[in-house]
Amino acid sequence: MNRLVAILTAFGVSLLLGACAALSGKHGSFAIYAPQLDLSAHAQNNAGVPWQLLVDTPQSSSTLDSARIAVMPSPGVLEVYADARWSDPAPTLLRNLIVRAFETDARVNGVSAMDAGLGGDYLLAINLHDFQIELAGGTPRAVIRLTAKLYDRSSNRIVASHALAASADAGSTDAASAARAFELAINELMPQLVEWTIAQGNGHWSAPASDKANARE
Repeated sequence: MNRLVAILTAFGVSLLLGACAALSGKHGSFAIYAPQLDLSAHAQNNAGVPWQLLVDTPQSSSTLDSARIAVMPSPGVLEVYADARWSDPAPTLLRNLIVRAFETDARVNGVSAMDAGLGGDYLLAINLHDFQIELAGGTPRAVIRLTAKLYDRSSNRIVASHALAASADAGSTDAASAARAFELAINELMPQLVEWTIAQGNGHWSAPASDKANARE
């Protein structure tokens, strides 16, 4: 069988050929999914901020640091879909979506990935704890759990830290349904992350210089 790769968005149709199975089986053709952002329901008309932001690539376990789409059939057990891949390793995929979310929101005019080599006042670092389909309870759900940390780059100190999570029903265990559920969860999570980051950045930026100096000690 010729190796065939279909590049699809998360609302595309999964490609299944030959002996490919959802969670295991022989390697054959597979679909590549690229979740899309839709933040139109969260459009903001607020004024822009005076500071700039860098977004680091999220830290994760070696299992999640992969283009394979993870699924947890039971607590503590991780498998991957044989017939599907992300367009990038999950941490890189998430970082790019975070940058795009801030660009779409447009209040932070200066935002870029950390590895772009540009300057910035704050650094948004992410610890990615979970990025998988969970089957506990019999209902497949896309689950994303992370901890966000905002750093003041002038002092290399943490301004704030916050745990965020989002999930969405997949309805089925097939890869296409899983990818659709991840897209829904991502679009639930991104507005929360953007709002939290801007609120924390603005609060720290406007704080008296003496307060910032005390925080560095």
